Parts: sequence; C-alpha cells; structure tokens
Amino acid sequence: MRVAFHIGDPLTDGVSAIALSWVQQLSTQYPSDRFMLLTDSILSSPLDNNIQLERLPRRYSLLSAWSHWVLYKKLRTFKPDLLVHTLAESRLMARWKKVRVGPMARFETRSTTDRFMPLSFSQVSVLSAEEKHTIKEQWSFGREFFMLTGPLPSEAQLTLLLQAFSLFKHRQQTGLRLVLPFSLSAYYPALAKKIDQYKYRSSLIITEMLSPQQVVQLAGSAYSLIAIGTPGAALIACLQAWQVGVPLLSIQDNDLEAAAGESVLYATADTKEALATIMMQIYKDESLRLELIRKGQQRVNELDQHRITAALYEQLQQFIQGVADPSAY
Repeated sequence: MRVAFHIGDPLTDGVSAIALSWVQQLSTQYPSDRFMLLTDSILSSPLDNNIQLERLPRRYSLLSAWSHWVLYKKLRTFKPDLLVHTLAESRLMARWKKVRVGPMARFETRSTTDRFMPLSFSQVSVLSAEEKHTIKEQWSFGREFFMLTGPLPSEAQLTLLLQAFSLFKHRQQTGLRLVLPFSLSAYYPALAKKIDQYKYRSSLIITEMLSPQQVVQLAGSAYSLIAIGTPGAALIACLQAWQVGVPLLSIQDNDLEAAAGESVLYATADTKEALATIMMQIYKDESLRLELIRKGQQRVNELDQHRITAALYEQLQQFIQGVADPSAY
C-alpha cells in the first residue's frame, strides 16, 4: 500500500497534528508499506525512517498555482494508492483517490464515522514529585502553573486566554503562573510588541521555542493544561494530558465531550468569564483536580495503540479497494 499525506503545519493546525500522528503510527506498525508526508512546514521532531518527507513551497496566495504544481509532480512520482489530506483540494489532485481528515480524528466521508485516536508517538510517563519540583524550580520559580497546550490558537483565542487569566489572578490573588511554551514574537508579532503592558506580565512565562521533550516535561509538571486552539487541537491536548497525568481545561464542544467524556473540565462558553470560572474551580477544588487526573488515566489505559492503528490501516485499504466511499459530505 502506498499512501501520501498532505498536511499543513501541525504546530498551528489541530487536524494536521492528527494526520501527522496517524502517519507516524502507520509507518511503525506497517514498515513494508510506503508512506509519504508532504508539507510546507518545518516539523519540530524527526520522522520515522519509513516516512518519505517531501517539502513543498509555502502556499502564498500569489504563488498557489506553483505550490499545487510542485505537489502534483511529487505525487505523480510517488504514485500513491490514496491521498490523505487536511487542506483544500486542487483540481490537479483529481487523478488520485483521496480522503480528507476531519477535526475529531475522523475522515470526512459518507461511509464511516469511526474515530481513530491519535496517540503520542514518543514514550511519555507521569513524572515523579521530585521531577516536577525540579522543573518548576527551573521554569516557574517553584510556583504552580497553568500551561497552554496543543497546536497553537489564533491570536484572538490567545488574547481570550490572557484576559481569562487576568480575571483569575484578580479574583484569586495567587502566585500561580501561566506558561506559554513557544516564541510569542515568531507566531504573534503584534501581540509580542505590547505584551510588556499586560498587567500580570510577571506571572506570564514565555519560554521561546522548546524541544518536544521539553514541552512534555513542562506539561507533566503543570497544575493544569489549557487548550483553546483550532479544531482538533483540544483532542491532541486531551491525549497529552491523559498521558502525562495532568487535568485539561477546554471550551465546551460536543465532539470533544464524545471523545473525552468527564475527563476534561469544560468552560460553558467561549468567553473570558467562562474560562476564568473553570480556572478558579480547579484551583480551589483539589479533589476535582485529582478526579480529572484519575479519569484521564483510565481513558488512556483503555486505548490500544496497536488496535487503533490496525483499524486505521484497514479503513485506508477499504478506501483504496472501493469498499468504502472516500467522498466528502
């Protein structure tokens, strides 16, 4: 089987992060098959040797035709049995069977609604109390902290988080910090220029760019993780929270609730007041925090990566063989 994956930037797009996780799982479990990954982004971690990585030119509006043509040439050389993609289609792609990935680890097709949970590829374990203490001393002066996790949100969503954290700090008068594990100037240049005017700047920790392992260590030391990003981002964040044994706060979403159940604490609305409310709720209720951790651990222990990957592989085969219809709704 030869399958090509065409994705955007997994650092900023939740659906692309799901697809990247899928191709990593597939290439490890099925090394005799051929997998190609096409993207115009620089990936933060190396790929398995079984994955053929092809870089594409950036998809600028004035050069979109050139980007599509390069994509077409690479696919024509690879000759995939199926193209799995997360981006808008081009007419040049019409010659291949293709299926689009949806935001909650599903394919956008008429023929299946199955969810294929994108498990972390690296070995992740719950940190000891001593390890957490060491990391907090290094990054947050020994203080507890919330941490933004998952693919990066839009600037409006990040601003919402900062406003919610301001409300939380004003009401609780606590030394708890907020960690942003990325470069603010690289991804939010307009916001970076005025961040020093933020009232609680001294409680804000901006780490600049970190390795994936450093991000995992910080996540595992957090008091709670927060996910407010693009579609699919909360699902990626949810799996990370389960694996590192830390609770997750997110915005209420029916699809996320179907996948995560009561292992996540949901804000009732996409507002700073609603998000600040659940930040205060988990800060004041340690028993709730521990219960969320317990439910997350139970969820991740129920996931069988080998079985999930086998089901995903079988679904791709059905698309290729015509048993299932890969057409979108």
